[in-house]
Amino acid sequence: MFIHGSMIMIMRMRGGTVFQEQAIQGLIDAVPTLPDTVYRVMDMMQDPQVEPKVLARVVQEDPGLALQTLYLCNSPYYFLPVEVRSIEHAVRLVGISTVCGLVMAAHFHGLVKRYSGKAADVWLKGARRHFLQAAECCRFLVRSAGCDVGQAEAFTVGLMHDIGKLVLAQLGAAEAEAVEEAVIHSGLDLVDAELQVLGVDHAEAGALLAQKWNLPQAIVEVVRHHHVPEKSDLSLTYFTFLADAFSRLEKGEEGLGRVLDLSRVEKWVQDRCGLDRRRLEELAVRWTESLSSETGD
Repeated sequence: MFIHGSMIMIMRMRGGTVFQEQAIQGLIDAVPTLPDTVYRVMDMMQDPQVEPKVLARVVQEDPGLALQTLYLCNSPYYFLPVEVRSIEHAVRLVGISTVCGLVMAAHFHGLVKRYSGKAADVWLKGARRHFLQAAECCRFLVRSAGCDVGQAEAFTVGLMHDIGKLVLAQLGAAEAEAVEEAVIHSGLDLVDAELQVLGVDHAEAGALLAQKWNLPQAIVEVVRHHHVPEKSDLSLTYFTFLADAFSRLEKGEEGLGRVLDLSRVEKWVQDRCGLDRRRLEELAVRWTESLSSETGD
């Protein structure tokens, strides 16, 4: 499945390393396509009238996915009062939309498990936890802002915003170590280190992967611009940007400034999300208070 560094064609340009188009496309093509179950569940997530039995029948067509979904339902993340024993039972406890979201999260958790090696350490360490937290946080922010962005859509883009890391996690150790070195010794954010070393970042790689998967254009745009939301016309991109930052906060931690340059983004966020600085800081406190002590890797 993986394409190692020795197999990647690279070229030197203006002192940096830039992937040839066919090289990045090869990495994208190596990521498994989404199964039909995930597409069907994405559609069901938008329809609260779906019968629990219908959702259960679709999910149970993939026993491994059903099992992982139940595992997530029973994880400390959701604090459910009883053990969830079936998909139908889960729907009765947390609703269609949440269970559909967990089915999709379960699939991405399974994808992450396929990766190993240095590149996986650089791009996917803690990814399963981050994917789910960002999804839940994006839904939390949209709900709290009281805007017209759909909560199901917010969960979906929050879950998928970092799918480009599945692409770059296939790189060889040399490329991964060069990116890591840029982060550690140059003080760059990961996305900036990727651009400097590779000539492409995980946001662009993710957008190309989303296009390959035939995902809606809105998801492609959010994935592409979730680090630079000012380049997008979608409010959902700004909420995803915030969710990505909020999900790096730890339980009981204060100080939104650790994960967000408020002076840089304050005007964007107020204009596009209706959240001023005071409200953002209040939501950050509420979010960290809601975190469980154990959410998985």
